[in-house]
Amino acid sequence: MVALALTLAAGMGGRALAADQIDEVLSNAGKVWYDKYCTPCHGPGGAPGNAVARATKQPVDLRTYVQSHGGKFPAADWLAVIADTRPASVHSSVWETIKKSQGGRVQGEAAARGVVGSIALYIISIQTK
Repeated sequence: MVALALTLAAGMGGRALAADQIDEVLSNAGKVWYDKYCTPCHGPGGAPGNAVARATKQPVDLRTYVQSHGGKFPAADWLAVIADTRPASVHSSVWETIKKSQGGRVQGEAAARGVVGSIALYIISIQTK
């Protein structure tokens, strides 16, 4: 019985390690996408660039994004802000560029959400403590 428990625990640890490795790979890909699509406004490494928050008129520091959202990454809000296609949206042109680079209208939409998801993992990885 103890041997079975140890075997199961070892197996679960392997899954956790694999999940961590996948997150790291996706986060690294997210950095590449961030550098390409986000750095022009948000600055390298999530540090403040030219982007300012509408509500506060202060520069956006993506390194404190989770902290400013109550300690949790607001995934639904993140996607809604980035994938906002309204003409007045600050991210609409970037979203369209990402979609086009990922294959266009139908398949590009799904792939673009994957790009935005990997950028989110990168942003999570650069949070300051």
